[in-house]
Amino acid sequence: MGLPRSVEALINERTGKYFILLDDQDADDGKVKVINPVGDVIEVTTALFRNDDPQIIQDGDFQKYFTDAQIQKLSTWEQEAIQAAERERIAKAARSGQQSVARSAPKARAGSSRRDGIIDKSTSSVGKRAKVEWDSDGLVFYRHKIEVLGTNDVFAVNIKGKGRFQISKAEFKRVFNNIIMSPGYRSQGIYRYDELPEEALPFIK
Repeated sequence: MGLPRSVEALINERTGKYFILLDDQDADDGKVKVINPVGDVIEVTTALFRNDDPQIIQDGDFQKYFTDAQIQKLSTWEQEAIQAAERERIAKAARSGQQSVARSAPKARAGSSRRDGIIDKSTSSVGKRAKVEWDSDGLVFYRHKIEVLGTNDVFAVNIKGKGRFQISKAEFKRVFNNIIMSPGYRSQGIYRYDELPEEALPFIK
């Protein structure tokens, strides 16, 4: 799995150096998880950073803003998160006797997807440009990339051999609420499907 096409970064108030933002779920409590310039994943207080919105850094500019250690850690961190989520999935399947998370994931509720013909145009991803996107061998969701988006913002996953999955944050919350509430997504910040679920098909082109 390669590097993401873009990441968010926070600027250290004192040094002016860029820290890669991994998780700001606890930002209201004054803490964020970041990759520091020496390549360590740490949880630090938001007071260390400038009081502005995270900067979106495109992959072509990684070398300009980040150290080699940060870039290397970013590459391995997402893979490590996927492996941790996979271990949790296997353990959960073993406990419940289920063979696959994809098979056991609840279907989208009636009237919740485009396939049902009920679309809230104000929150639909149709015709909109993705604000953030990433490449993957399968359908994988990263909480730290999605939660920072606005309600009507769109994100996309370029799935190798399958096509482009594109959805707005509002649609994601409505159609994939079971993912958002899953233990793996909430604790590890990642959720990966073994196979494309039926509810994802209307969002692939």
